[in-house]
Amino acid sequence: MQVALVSNPACAPAQPTRRQAASSSVLAPNASRLVAQVAARASQRGVARQRGASLRVLATSAPPAAQAGAKAAGGDSGVYDVVVVGAGISGLTTAQALVTQHGSEAKRVLVTEARDRVGGNITTVSNDEEGLLWEEGPNSFQPNDFILQAAVDAGVADQLVLGDPTAPRFVYWDKKLRPTPSGLDALTFDLMSIFGKIRAGLGALGFKAPLPEYEESVEQYVRRNLGEEVFERLIEPFCSGVYAGDPKKLSMKAAFGKVYDLEKKGGSIIGGVIKLLQERKANPPCMPPPLPRLKPCVSHPPACQTHPQERKANPPPPRNPALPPKPKGQTVGSFRRGLKTLPEAIAAKLGDAVHCNWALKGIEKEGSVYKLTYDTPAGRKEVRTRTVALTVPAYVAADLVADKAPAAADALKSALRPDRLDANGNLPGFGQLHPRSQGITTLGTIYSSSLFPNRVPKGQVLLLSYFGGAQNRAVKDTSEDALVAQDMSDGALVAQVDKDLRQMLLRPDAPAPRKVAVRVWPRAIPQFNIGHLEAVEGAQRGIKAAGWDGVLLGGNYVAGVALGKCIEYGFTFADQVAAQLKAAPKSA
Repeated sequence: MQVALVSNPACAPAQPTRRQAASSSVLAPNASRLVAQVAARASQRGVARQRGASLRVLATSAPPAAQAGAKAAGGDSGVYDVVVVGAGISGLTTAQALVTQHGSEAKRVLVTEARDRVGGNITTVSNDEEGLLWEEGPNSFQPNDFILQAAVDAGVADQLVLGDPTAPRFVYWDKKLRPTPSGLDALTFDLMSIFGKIRAGLGALGFKAPLPEYEESVEQYVRRNLGEEVFERLIEPFCSGVYAGDPKKLSMKAAFGKVYDLEKKGGSIIGGVIKLLQERKANPPCMPPPLPRLKPCVSHPPACQTHPQERKANPPPPRNPALPPKPKGQTVGSFRRGLKTLPEAIAAKLGDAVHCNWALKGIEKEGSVYKLTYDTPAGRKEVRTRTVALTVPAYVAADLVADKAPAAADALKSALRPDRLDANGNLPGFGQLHPRSQGITTLGTIYSSSLFPNRVPKGQVLLLSYFGGAQNRAVKDTSEDALVAQDMSDGALVAQVDKDLRQMLLRPDAPAPRKVAVRVWPRAIPQFNIGHLEAVEGAQRGIKAAGWDGVLLGGNYVAGVALGKCIEYGFTFADQVAAQLKAAPKSA
């Protein structure tokens, strides 16, 4: 659950608030709510600065191929090359990449969405009368080149804004908000003891138990490599506040695969980092292709896992000159009018190729094509296509393939609980996180108005607090073990968040903040628990075993929960769909 509050900055305690907020995007926690609150307007004295800088770039239109491709897909007659099912950020990014980068294969693209709007769980809300703007889904993203490419293709790169790269995260520990290390302060920060730092340093260098043969949970991996303090004071609140998950169950390999691979690569975390840097220096990674489209990087798959000899003979294309400059430091991004800017712009570019209020009811194979049956505002419709790109949640995909690919449906349902599969997902926002051991019920709080500009009127502070998750089902218990759903009322929720914040961020005698909104996500972040990757691979094998090679699985349970991961995977997924189109027989 997410809670958005607007508060008077003068009510903030003597805690370090001068560098409030900035972080990776935070997804709406599992069975979680967001509460938005606003307190009385402050005097000019003591008003917090709104940090966040606009990323200034020239507006760049999508290439003509993009607009032509979208136009060609406008009707619903004939056979499409690709139907993308789901107009969340994963589906829209996939469709846009197909049109802009694979137009020769994907000439006829259709995007369908069961809901009445695009964007999936991206939910930007505003109150223009009071000058308020907040997010009730993902909060931000890490501005990598894939996201910048998507923004350029959609024509909204000039609307990007960046958070303050120097703003720290805070963790509440031992009755005090303490900043997490972010550079040279790694030796002096007070969140961990000197013994905890020494233990973490030695473990990172390789003085720890070897990597076991079984699949480790996040807790097992971190305790073995970095010690108890790193887990209890950094990783546990991160897992709770970002994944809304249980680190005892989350798979390290699935949830934090890049960190997990470091130890495998170099024998230790530091050793893996050194080897990774050496590899990157010798073999720079591929970037999204420039606009206008240059020669395709056919020799480099999306992961760029090719042999060094081949990579030297076929170097990756240069960085797209149309992209904005790479942001400096570890920062996060959004848009002036919120995250909804990107999906709405992509949908506008695709034009008539996007159909909302189209609920997919069934998939059948007819020779070399697939027949999709929809319920639409105009009645029942049938669409035929050479390939189907499913970017819906795993539990929805399971129902769609259950009749013809039962093994795939079983794999999708068994490892991914339905009450945790309806989220975007992302990275932590700059603000504060709360370990479960500290007696704080709220998972974490983002200082939204300090992270991005124009989110609140001058003199007020917008706080987004997260509540619930896998370890606290009081918000809305829809698990199979619950005999009766236990819904926490909005009033009780706001009172609890206010109580928590008064222990850490607000003065005890501060005026009551004003609630702006409460958002409940009964099915939120997919939980990448132990066995998750095997379950997804089993589902993919089940699809192929059923003879449905043209139906591909995508979405956040495949890509990862971060908004940036979903967008990046959209490009990868488009490559996979285009490859399938090349291999598939041409329709009559």
